This record gives sequence, C-alpha cells and structure tokens, in this order.
Amino acid sequence: MYHAIAQDIIKAIVAGEYETKLPTEKALMTQFDASRTTIRRAIDVVFRHGLLRRVQGSGNFIVKQPQNSATVLNLSIGFDRAAMVAGGPLISKVVTFDRIKADEQLAKQGNIAIGDELYRVIRLRYLQDQLYDLEESYFPRAVVPYLSEDGVQHSIFAFLRDAYGIYGSTTENYVHQVRLNATRAKLVGQPVGDKTMCLDGINYLASGIVFNFSKTFFVYPDLELYYHTENIDLQD
Repeated sequence: MYHAIAQDIIKAIVAGEYETKLPTEKALMTQFDASRTTIRRAIDVVFRHGLLRRVQGSGNFIVKQPQNSATVLNLSIGFDRAAMVAGGPLISKVVTFDRIKADEQLAKQGNIAIGDELYRVIRLRYLQDQLYDLEESYFPRAVVPYLSEDGVQHSIFAFLRDAYGIYGSTTENYVHQVRLNATRAKLVGQPVGDKTMCLDGINYLASGIVFNFSKTFFVYPDLELYYHTENIDLQD
C-alpha cells in the first residue's frame, strides 16, 4: 500500500501541488486513510527519489528543480517524471515491439541467462515535439508475462504497476558516452559515429530478479544530470 501512496505523492509534487513542503504525517494519514507507519514508509520512498529534503523538527520540504529544468535529467525520479517537471510528458513513437530470446550480449547486459525470452521495445521519445531519446528496453517474460501494443505507447512501468503490482526495488545505472552505429544514427537523425550520452540501466524486484534492462541514448540538447544520495555515517 505504501508504494501506491508514494506514487500519488510523487505525482502531486511533480504537478506542483505542494509549493514548499509536504503536509504533516497526520494530514497524510487522513488523506490516504493509512497508518503512521505506512505514511512514513511512503515518505521514505519519495525521499529516496530525491524529491524531499528533511529538516528535523520542521518537516519534509520539496526539493526545487533548477530553473533550466528542461535540460536536467533527474535520475532519482526516472525519465518520465523528469520530463513532467520539464514540461512533458514524453511522447513515444514505437519503432520495434516484439519477442526475442536473449543472445550472449543481451544476457550479459541484463544479468540474465542466454535463451531467456524477452519483450523488446525500441522507442523514440519526444519532449514538446523535440526528440529526447532513443530507448532500447527489454522485459523478461518469466517476470512480465504480457505487454500490449497499447501499453508500450505510454509509461511501461506504470502499466507493470497497475497490471502486475510490479514495483522496482533497486536500479543499477551506468552513464557513459558512446558512438552511434548506423542503425541508431538513422533513427535519431545524426551522423554515424557521433558521440551521445548513453544510460545502461537494470531494474530489480525486491527478490533480486531482473524485470527490465535498457540502453537509452539521449539526444536532447545540453542535458545535465542530477542524482540524489543519502549520506549515512558508518561507525565502528
């Protein structure tokens, strides 16, 4: 239940419904008809997404995005929510949607077994009519038994939450520069060999099972990265 509450709070923050800080825990308990423990767990999720700044004795304050937020990619909240902050949503154009079996390269990329059956989704995504990224995403069918043509046109993660109750627990991200091969260069309309920022991501369930892995090539001009971390004091 706390996952759903966290999603509602995140949507409200992205939509600008809270100007400076979250309502009190008591107010949120009333709003969502939930216990204090559930509300606190939901707030923890929102905090880990980099949307809150905790001030002891004062509450949970909204983290303000930079003024040039259209060019800031907030890895803590994901591409789709970052795009909403920047005036989105992202509009998808599906290039490829099919089922394949993982070869050696995909198995290594997604930390899965060779031969595992996958849904493959390749999409161009646009922010305010300008090309934002090229996304090559894979979903093991052992975890995601069904994806639809309509579902991949929009937020696939939202579809997985609604249809299967799938919530990501941990994500591994690796950001690096790559040169575009002929296929990718043609899709994004750039010269072969041009460098672009690429994000390799793997998403895990709480059980440690992979439910998604992807490569995303960003072509939106002047992108900057933002990432939220929580400092933890380690004591002997």
